[in-house]
Amino acid sequence: MAATYYNDEQDTDYGPDYGDGLGVLLDGDTPSLQAIDGANIENQPYTTKTSLNLNYDNDDFLGSNLSVTGYYRDEQGRFYPSGKTAAPQAAEEWVANGLTDSDTLGKLLGAATFVTQSEADIEVMGLRAAMQTDSEIAGKDTLFSYGVDFERENSEQTYYGQDLNTFIASNGLNAETNGLTYNGGPATTIDKWGAFVNADVDLTDKWHTSAGVRYQRLESETDAFTPIYEQLLEEYFNNPAISDISDAYGIDYQAGMVEEGSTDHDKVLFNLGTSYQLTPNDQVFANFSQGFTTADIQRALRDVRAGFVVNSDNVQPISINNYEFGWQGKHGNTAARLSGFYNESDKVVRFTDSYTVEVVDTDERVYGVEGSINHDINDQWQVGGTVAYTRGQYDKDGEWLELDAVRLTPLKGTAFAQYNFDEGSNIRLQALAIGGDDTAFQDQQRDPDSSALPVTGYMTLDVLGQVKMPVGRVDYGVYNLLNKDYLTVYHQTTYGDMNRLPASGTTYGLSYTVDY
Repeated sequence: MAATYYNDEQDTDYGPDYGDGLGVLLDGDTPSLQAIDGANIENQPYTTKTSLNLNYDNDDFLGSNLSVTGYYRDEQGRFYPSGKTAAPQAAEEWVANGLTDSDTLGKLLGAATFVTQSEADIEVMGLRAAMQTDSEIAGKDTLFSYGVDFERENSEQTYYGQDLNTFIASNGLNAETNGLTYNGGPATTIDKWGAFVNADVDLTDKWHTSAGVRYQRLESETDAFTPIYEQLLEEYFNNPAISDISDAYGIDYQAGMVEEGSTDHDKVLFNLGTSYQLTPNDQVFANFSQGFTTADIQRALRDVRAGFVVNSDNVQPISINNYEFGWQGKHGNTAARLSGFYNESDKVVRFTDSYTVEVVDTDERVYGVEGSINHDINDQWQVGGTVAYTRGQYDKDGEWLELDAVRLTPLKGTAFAQYNFDEGSNIRLQALAIGGDDTAFQDQQRDPDSSALPVTGYMTLDVLGQVKMPVGRVDYGVYNLLNKDYLTVYHQTTYGDMNRLPASGTTYGLSYTVDY
C-alpha cells in the first residue's frame, strides 16, 4: 500500500507587470516579465494532490500468479487570475449583423475583455486484475498473461469572474470575484474498460516471441453546460457601454447551451513482439502495438459553441499504431541500447493560434531514434549518456507539415559522470542539452491555424548526490549549476508573451529519507 498527500499554497504580494494602462493585455505591448509588488489576490492559487494505491499478490492462486491493483487519486488546483478575450467571437457576431467598419469594430471589441480565475478538479479511480500461468505449447515454454481492468475519471473546471474595474484600477495587481461563474467545459465522466490475453513463448533458447490481444472500450458522459464563450458574449453584448449599439444592429445575444451527451467506442487491439539473442552479449528486438484513446474530452469541449452535439460521431477516438525495432547489448563494463520507432495515428490534437484545443481528423506520423550508453570505468566511476531525436508531421490538405515542440520534444541529449564512495554514498555531475529548431515554425506558416514557434536550444548542468546515514539517507542537489539564463521548451512554445518566463537560476535541494 502507498498513500500520498501533497498541498502547495501560494501567498504572494507580487503580480505580473501588464505595462502602462494594461498595454500588454489590451494593446499587445511586449511584457517586461518583471514581478510587481503590491498584488492583492482574494483567492490565492493552490494545488492539492491525494493518491492511494493498494496491491495484492498471490503466487499460488489456482496454480497461477494473481496480481490485483487498485488505485485512487484526486487533484485540485486554482490558478492565478488572468485576462481573457472574446473579441474574435464578438467580431463574428458584429460582421454577421452588418457592422464591418474596422475602426468601429476596433473600438467596440476592447470591451470584450474579461478577467477570470480557473479552478480544476480531476478524480481517477481504477482496478486491475491479472493472472500469469506457466504452460507448454508444442513443447515450447509459454507464459500466459490475462486479465481485466477498469478506470473511471471525473473532471470539471470552473472559471470565476473577477471584477474588471478593480483589475483595471490596480493595473492588474488586484483581483476579487464578481459573483459570476463560467463553465470550463462540461463535467465529464470517462470509463475505460479492458480485457486482455498475452502469450510469451520461448521458440528456442535464443528466440523469444510474444503476441496478445486486448479489447478496449471507452465510454463518456457529459453534463449539459453553457460554453464559456456563449456566456462571455451574452455579458459583452448586454454591457451598458455598447448595448445601445448592439440593439441598433438587432443583436439580442442569448447564451446557448450544449445538451448532455455521451459517447461509446470500442476496438480490438493487437500486439506482437520478438527478440533474438545474436550473441551472449547482443540482442535485437522488434515490437508492434496498437493504442486507442480519446482526446481530453472535457478540455476539447470547452471552446465549442452552442448547439454542439456530444455523441460518438462528433467526439471520435484516436487509433494509433506503434512500431519499434532495435539492439541492446553489454560488452565488458559497457551497456548500450539503440532503437528506432515509428508511430501513426488517424487524428491530430493541437493548440490553435488562439489557444483553443482542436481534434483534427487527419493523419499524423511520428518517428525517431533513441540511444543510451553506460560504462563502468572502475568500481568507483561511472559515465554515460542518452540521445533522442524525434520528428513528426501531420497531413494538411495532402501536404505533410511539421509537428511543433508542443507535441514533440526537440533533439535531446544527456550525459553524466558519477563517483561512488565505498560506504554507499555517491555524487553525480549531469548535463542536459536541448537542440534548437524552427522547422515547424517555418513549415506551419502555410497553416493559418498553426501555433508553432521556434525553439532556441540550451544546456544545463546539475550536481546530485546521496549520503548514506546510519539511519536512512540524505539526498542533495544543485540545479542549474552555472546559473544559466534560458527558457524551457514549454515557456518558449506555449501561450503568449506573458508566458516567456525564464527558468529558475541556481537552486538547491535537500531531503532526508528513511525506508522501512
